[in-house]
Amino acid sequence: MPAELAVLYLSLCEAEKGVWMNSRSTRVTDLIRDKQTGKFKTVRAQLPGFVSKVLESFYARPEIKRGVFDLVIWNEERQTARFVEVKCPHWDRLTPEQAVFVDIAEEMGTETSVVEWEFDI
Repeated sequence: MPAELAVLYLSLCEAEKGVWMNSRSTRVTDLIRDKQTGKFKTVRAQLPGFVSKVLESFYARPEIKRGVFDLVIWNEERQTARFVEVKCPHWDRLTPEQAVFVDIAEEMGTETSVVEWEFDI
């Protein structure tokens, strides 16, 4: 399982849903549990309208060519979205484009966070 999907699963709070933003799109990779096997699998999913609008407002900014965070998590009742970037502290840091994304998200009132991960075998 990719680290992004593990972090997504562990980052969801009550009443939240989320997806891995593995492309610059409003169709994304979602993680679901197979009801028969209990295992997780990925599916392509369309984001809720209000989340798509948040993303489209970011994509419309000329400063954002790249750097959108890995995960988008939302609460439909409150119509809020937040972004999470997944990094391994040993070899991965925010890119300059991601730092711009953080600044724009803050300006637009959208929460961002960075989760550092490390597999322990």
